[in-house]
Amino acid sequence: LPISGSLKFQHGQSPFQRPHVATMGATMSKIEEGMRKPRVQVAKKRMTKLVSTAWWLGGHSVWTLMTSVIVLAVPVFFEYEKECQMFEMQASMQSAQMAAATPA
Repeated sequence: LPISGSLKFQHGQSPFQRPHVATMGATMSKIEEGMRKPRVQVAKKRMTKLVSTAWWLGGHSVWTLMTSVIVLAVPVFFEYEKECQMFEMQASMQSAQMAAATPA
């Protein structure tokens, strides 16, 4: 890695460090400064409240939906399975009667 004369390093700075580190610090300072503005603080509080409310509402909606499925749909499913078994048993009994009724 050739070191050109155009790059200037401060005392104690390695030539392998990124030269834009100071720029990144300045950018972060500007972001932190912007976050301290009253309008941003109000927006942050509103977004926090919105996310909190959405989380609460989503949790309660999922609980209500799953409880409804358990209470209403599962018994219907079990009755359907019981009825299917009954029809299969009737079909097997009818086929056994038909086989027994035919003379050999």
